[in-house]
Amino acid sequence: MEPQAAWRYLRGISRGLRRGTTFPLESRVPAAAAPGGSRVLDRAPAGTAALAAWELVEHRCPFPGLTSPLSVLQLSDVHVRGVDDALRALCARISTVQADLVVLTGDVVTRGWTRAATDLLFSSLPRTPLGTFAIMGNWEYWAQAPPDTWRFVLGRHDIPLLLDASVALGPLHLVGTDDALAGTPDIDRAFAGVPEGHPALVLTHSPALFDTLAGPRAPVVLAGHTHGGQVVLPKLGSFFLPRGSGGYPWGWYQRGPSHLFVSRGLGWSVAPLRVRCPPEIALLRLEPGG
Repeated sequence: MEPQAAWRYLRGISRGLRRGTTFPLESRVPAAAAPGGSRVLDRAPAGTAALAAWELVEHRCPFPGLTSPLSVLQLSDVHVRGVDDALRALCARISTVQADLVVLTGDVVTRGWTRAATDLLFSSLPRTPLGTFAIMGNWEYWAQAPPDTWRFVLGRHDIPLLLDASVALGPLHLVGTDDALAGTPDIDRAFAGVPEGHPALVLTHSPALFDTLAGPRAPVVLAGHTHGGQVVLPKLGSFFLPRGSGGYPWGWYQRGPSHLFVSRGLGWSVAPLRVRCPPEIALLRLEPGG
């Protein structure tokens, strides 16, 4: 790398680190499994570079009001730039996942993203009975994909953007909030279409909003944003967690009747590193109960 390019790279890392906390204490606690258990179903082929060596992880959680199980494929923090071998391999795998619903919990893109890359990703999503839905992440705002632009890009693939909005999907309501870090979430507006006493599956990018969302109307909240820290060191925890993490690095948390799941995500930010924190394709099995 030429000196000038190296300087820009280091300056970018320094700027990124100022947007969060290094080695936060909460990241030293081992990530909790789902209430019904978590297990790895599949892994990227041996020899895959760490940045692309995804795990397909199944998480089981009760959800009140369901009469039969419902599966949700969650993809978060893909941070697509251009089309490359890693994106092609990821798309090939997710296209074969069987689920009832697909949700994109923000930061699908990052600075320098291309329409070709998003088209490849969206066209590779599995066709599901309940469809695919997306919310805003901070990088949609920061990478020239504000709501009007992002709604158009998603709309080319028939993917609705839930921006403080809800939709009824047969056995459940799905709620999507604006991002707590870069946006201006309106929780009352987000739940306005959900009947009183009807629990909802809630999508929010930055897990810091969980403290506000927790309650009977939000038995399960799905988030991303943290990348699980990207670099996790023994005894020291995550090297870096961005603002908006809210003390929820990765895994499952409970506050009263509400469960929060924070995905490790699929891409990277600040620096192209993944250590002891593989990218995650999350498959949630929502089961009657709760």
